[in-house]
Amino acid sequence: MTDLTSAAAVSEKPAAPPSRPTAPSPPARRLTPPRWRDSRLLVGVLLVLVSVVVGARLFATADRSQNWVVAAADLPAGHVVVAADLTTASAHLRSTTAARYFPGERRSELVGATLARPVSAGELFSGADFVLDDVRPTRLVSIVVKDGRAPALTPGDHVDIFVLQRSGPAGVGATGTGVGAPGAAQATGQVPVAQSGSAGTEVLVLHDVEFIARTTLAAGSYALTLRVPVELAINAVAASQSERVDVVKLERGSRGEVGGPGPSAVPGFGQ
Repeated sequence: MTDLTSAAAVSEKPAAPPSRPTAPSPPARRLTPPRWRDSRLLVGVLLVLVSVVVGARLFATADRSQNWVVAAADLPAGHVVVAADLTTASAHLRSTTAARYFPGERRSELVGATLARPVSAGELFSGADFVLDDVRPTRLVSIVVKDGRAPALTPGDHVDIFVLQRSGPAGVGATGTGVGAPGAAQATGQVPVAQSGSAGTEVLVLHDVEFIARTTLAAGSYALTLRVPVELAINAVAASQSERVDVVKLERGSRGEVGGPGPSAVPGFGQ
């Protein structure tokens, strides 16, 4: 009796706790491909199109450059422009300023014009850089100079020309053929030449004329091409007949002036 009671007691187990109700699972959503009407897709496409259009316009604007006429070297005020003074450079100018400068296709129009101010190498030419009044006619002449008688020159430099005048017949230099007695030059604009002395005379025949080009000749000499006023062309021709021609380069002051010619003739020294 005792064994049955203990066995029944052992077989009895505590009751399991009641289970909690579980929440129902959410319904599964089917993955669907995006539709063309999706606002996010449309905004993305619009941003790409705007970026492409803006980039294309910026590229086209940056590449809209043009060739403009610039100075090939430093040019002084009063210089008469020659073709070698001009070159072109590519630049993009605003429409508000481009009208003041000369495009590359108008380069030939500037040849022969006179500068009203100094122009640096690489600087653009504008209409205000040139003398508006009529330019006086000039002549291009060449003089023969021996080595060592001229400093280094750049086209556009201005020079004085001196010659050593040997003893000659009386009256040489007293006529009006481009050389005259002192005092006569003020009326004609020509540089006076003194009469020759027994030891020779150093004479100024050209003052403040423009150097254009240099050509090397044989036997240690070269020819200098100068631009001179019409009435002084004969002075340059006469200078080439001298045994000794000396060239002096003019350096301008702070205001662009070269100063007066100085003495027109002094006694010569040496040979």
